[in-house]
Amino acid sequence: MPPGSERSQRLLCVRRHLVSRGFGDGSALWQLLAQFVCGYRDIDLRDATGLGHGRLIACHARPSTRRRWVPRLLIGELAGIAITEPHGGSRVIETRTSAVLSADGYLLVSGRKCWISRLNEAAVFVVFFRDPDGRLAAAPVDAEDLGLRRTELPPSGLAGWSWGVLDLDGVRVHPDDILVGDGMLLLRNHFATYRPWVAATALGGAAAVFDSVTTILATRNIDRIRDNALITIGRTHAQLATALLGCAVAEHLASAGDCSAEIWGAATKAHGVDIAHQATVELALLAGAAGFRADSQIAKTRRDLAGLLFADGIHDSLYRSAGKHYTNASLIELAAPKELPDVETPGRISAAG
Repeated sequence: MPPGSERSQRLLCVRRHLVSRGFGDGSALWQLLAQFVCGYRDIDLRDATGLGHGRLIACHARPSTRRRWVPRLLIGELAGIAITEPHGGSRVIETRTSAVLSADGYLLVSGRKCWISRLNEAAVFVVFFRDPDGRLAAAPVDAEDLGLRRTELPPSGLAGWSWGVLDLDGVRVHPDDILVGDGMLLLRNHFATYRPWVAATALGGAAAVFDSVTTILATRNIDRIRDNALITIGRTHAQLATALLGCAVAEHLASAGDCSAEIWGAATKAHGVDIAHQATVELALLAGAAGFRADSQIAKTRRDLAGLLFADGIHDSLYRSAGKHYTNASLIELAAPKELPDVETPGRISAAG
């Protein structure tokens, strides 16, 4: 595909075409597998199906707000999300974007959001801000609102959609448009579902590189392939497959509302993208010079995966959250068995299980 705005317009056309064929929205597990397939074709197709961040509107908006936005998303329009701010990065607790109450009862939202994807293509942004009482809230904002100002920045990867800074200056939000529920809880539950999708997209991209490289190697005399290359290929296949299975488990937990879904989503996103990135770097070496041409899909996938190391949660923070969870003394106490099962009494073993 061509670069820049022409590329993003073609991506939107692909999305609308797939939606018209019935690929607009499905179960969370279906979406996970669709993300893998899209990533296999091109990581820029990560928004080709499903509601994406628009799920926040579909699941948590009041009926009037859903009627306004969900039909548009179901015919292929895009939803962006505006969380990150310059001073606090992805630390939502430090959100400074805030709302004041106007004389006519609307909220006027002002602040700066950075590292926003789909900057020019989104029809609506789900914006997180502090309400007049200081609580974290979220609401959909029409991308055509005159109070929005965009500053586009060139990314080094994930360049299919525009990216940059979104400034809000007195953007009017009707109180009925605020999503129902605590803002932090909405965000955490959303990303418990969304992050495994990101990981699956990354793993799909790496799987395509795996197939390309093994095809190149298969055309050579098998006796010329070094043992360490064969070991890399075998290990990589196992890593990609097991990472995708982990994403499926995380998605199942999120769909079931399991209390561990958020941690699984964070850890599998970090692990899945790390595995995909590592695999692509190692496999590119096996492809030889062909893997380092700027116009090759292998090189593009490497750039995109490097971008996903930062998008939707920086991995050190995600791993740290998982580590903190699993070393929480109160959780360990709850999980510990109260007594050891009697191995000579099958009934007691069954009951313990």
